Amino acid sequence: MMNHTSREYAEALFELAMEADKTPAYAEGLSLVEEALAENPGFLNLLASPAVSREERMNALSQVFQGMIPMEELLLLRMMVSRGHAREIRNMIACYRDLEREHRGESLAAVTTAVPLTDAEKDTLRQKLEKKFGRRMILDCRVDPSLLGGIRVETEGRVLDGSIRSRLQEIKEVMVE
Repeated sequence: MMNHTSREYAEALFELAMEADKTPAYAEGLSLVEEALAENPGFLNLLASPAVSREERMNALSQVFQGMIPMEELLLLRMMVSRGHAREIRNMIACYRDLEREHRGESLAAVTTAVPLTDAEKDTLRQKLEKKFGRRMILDCRVDPSLLGGIRVETEGRVLDGSIRSRLQEIKEVMVE
């Protein structure tokens, strides 16, 4: 879940990236940070721990990322950790990616289906969503067998629910009334 704090950090970093014309380098750096946090969940706990001195947390951050990511990103991460916002790093990265997509005129569509979509089905869905929303769509497809069938799409704050589960719920509500 994105919050105001994550968004502010992401906006500041995105603004720096745009001013320096380094958005690809910053995106790559954030991917490295995200991978490191995913591979080492204890590292985030260390960065967020009040039991570890601020100096030790800053040193750990520098040891892992110095020279691997742009200096501005490292400084932003250090700021987040020193202000007690280490647990917001993943959300900040997600917000940054949203800002990048927005800047490119793209939207992310979270697509959930009961069975995997073929490439042809994905292309057709992408084209229909692009026509409906008037912008390029990036599909994030997931499978959820509990849908029973159909499709559910979340994009731009809207939910398009054509799942069988949803339709059965609608029928159930009509029958109860």
